[in-house]
Amino acid sequence: MIYHGDCRDVLPQLSEPVDLVLTDPPYGLDFRGAEWDSEIPDWLPLARATAPIVIFTTAPLTMWDYPRPDWVNCWARPASNARSTSGGFSHWSPVLVYGKPKFPTDYISLHAIQNAAPAWNTHPSPKPERLYRWLVQHGSPEGGLVVDPFMGSGTTLRAALDLGRKAIGIELEERYCEIAARRLSQMVLPLGAA
Repeated sequence: MIYHGDCRDVLPQLSEPVDLVLTDPPYGLDFRGAEWDSEIPDWLPLARATAPIVIFTTAPLTMWDYPRPDWVNCWARPASNARSTSGGFSHWSPVLVYGKPKFPTDYISLHAIQNAAPAWNTHPSPKPERLYRWLVQHGSPEGGLVVDPFMGSGTTLRAALDLGRKAIGIELEERYCEIAARRLSQMVLPLGAA
């Protein structure tokens, strides 16, 4: 299910028990001049009230803008062309974890070539499905409900459905709701495919 709206309005309206909130929120770094990334919205308290586990990717600089997490996982991105503020290349991203999911390790490495989005995905900052499958698999029970309050092009929802979870996405921008809707109408893939 996809909601076109502000997660701060939608999250309190959810009535079904949510097992995991998993997302990639705005970083507040003016990503490529995007208006949606001009600030970090106040969403985390609502997410934590919605689910026992909240997991999200963020930038190394902005991880300090959130309350202390229960743990920080590492998404290693060898060969990434993203620049760090120190002038070099940033080859990792923090994954903040609130709650007590059962990860086999707190580190996943995905070569930058594996992170490339398909040409149809015009979102400016898509995340790799393989990363989000790993986060869904270890952050939620089979058959559980996963909610993404900043759905973007639907990576979290695609990963959740591929792993047999139910999924709800919330997104402010209608064009990304449309991309996600098309993406989710595709066949569900078995674990390990693609």
